[in-house]
Amino acid sequence: MRPQLLLAVALGPILGIVATFLLDGWLPGLGIPVVLLAAGIAYLIANRFRPRRWPLAAAVLGGLSGAYLGSLWLPWVTAPLAVLAVGTAGHLLATWANRTVLNPYSADLADSAIEVPWPARGSRGLELVVGANRITLIGSRGRLRTVRPVVDLGSVGAVEQVMVARRATLFVPGVGELNVTVTPGPAVRIAVPPGEWILPTDHGRDLARLVARRKELAG
Repeated sequence: MRPQLLLAVALGPILGIVATFLLDGWLPGLGIPVVLLAAGIAYLIANRFRPRRWPLAAAVLGGLSGAYLGSLWLPWVTAPLAVLAVGTAGHLLATWANRTVLNPYSADLADSAIEVPWPARGSRGLELVVGANRITLIGSRGRLRTVRPVVDLGSVGAVEQVMVARRATLFVPGVGELNVTVTPGPAVRIAVPPGEWILPTDHGRDLARLVARRKELAG
């Protein structure tokens, strides 16, 4: 686990424990930051290969820790500020940990179990998440509706880099209303049942190799 991620998990609970003693707080209340610390470590260990989840989890954990911290002194004033401050700090630290793992992309990631999110060029909110055993296309049908079609790597067919000549909106097979806007330039075409996914990306060769390698490792 990354040091930044450990700090994101431990910062709020440790501050709560220290503040309890400094402010002569209710000692049995120490169970709250201890439980938050244990829950945070357990969750992030379980999701250690899913960097996309780290920032939100750390922000929630930080916010809960901040609520406890703020409750120790003038809670109606300090609690909202502590929730915001500690939650933001957790999010920033976890985002830092995320970036140290994923950016810049390294070919070594292909041989790891880390989920690699690959954003699409020119289509905000659309990305392909390449896991150890499956790939997931995450896109939006509207402001509040997100779809996540999943395909096991064993069912993935040919993976190749292609060139897109003009802008087009393509229907994603088997996903109802989800469409992908493809912009001119390099893209990756992935054969999946019952059709194909096309993801525009300026680093199509790297993505194609990543999916192909994960498919090979998955057998």
